[in-house]
Amino acid sequence: MNGWIETMSKPQIVKNKDLKAFLEANKRETRLTGAVERHILMRPFEERRQDVLHPSDIIKKEWCALAAYHALKGNYVETRDKTTLRLQSIFDEGHSAHAKWQGYLAEMGVLYGTWGVKDNWGMSNSLQADGLEYNEVPLISDKHRISGHADGWVKGLGDDFLIEIKTIGAGTLRMEDPALFAETQDIFTAWKNVRRPLASHYKQGQVYLHLCHLMAEEGLIESAPKEIVFIYELKADQDYKEFVVQYNYEHIKPVFDAALDVVKAVGNNKPPACTIYGSVKSCKRCEPFK
Repeated sequence: MNGWIETMSKPQIVKNKDLKAFLEANKRETRLTGAVERHILMRPFEERRQDVLHPSDIIKKEWCALAAYHALKGNYVETRDKTTLRLQSIFDEGHSAHAKWQGYLAEMGVLYGTWGVKDNWGMSNSLQADGLEYNEVPLISDKHRISGHADGWVKGLGDDFLIEIKTIGAGTLRMEDPALFAETQDIFTAWKNVRRPLASHYKQGQVYLHLCHLMAEEGLIESAPKEIVFIYELKADQDYKEFVVQYNYEHIKPVFDAALDVVKAVGNNKPPACTIYGSVKSCKRCEPFK
């Protein structure tokens, strides 16, 4: 299906805060948690394809076209800090929430996607009975070299729709919409004021919807959903909300235009400028290439 080769290249690593964090973990006098912290810090980064642009990355404010260009050229340099025990625990809680909601929908027989292997598309009422693991909804555009996974696709509850599951905590809200804490420092009050998807989540959902439409145009899937339902779960007490968003390509067109610019730059062997600072200086992601 791809006109380019899938790779799982091992990235170069830029030393950052990792050593300091490891040394701090060594200093702590604990019976168990210090050892677990060191174990987490010593883990290698999870392998992730670097020959594609990821929806969850390209929609971020800190995304850099120059860094993406080098990654697609096979020169990816790791600039993230290693995950601490606390952050890893947060990620794992998010994964468990995904599995929970996907499990409910699978039991209902309305969960559609791939099972076992990426090309095995089907409904949960037939495939879950075979003991196959749900591999979500793989989405791809060869033209834009964008590849990702939506959390789920629901069929049988009216018109088809995608789902995106997000666990929400104080850190998420402060980073995405600090105005929610303008008159309060209480997470429960801020949570009550969440009345629409957070901006980055909205953009990510629109990317997934447009990828579905591109795949339908290419005959890779039979049809494309026209809406996505966000399920927000509050980490503090598992309260939940849902938000329904209609497909609107105009809201996400700049993201796909930016992807095409990077793909063209790769084809022409002409590195683009840093998306954040232009030619003035380098951002954290493209600094290794300057």
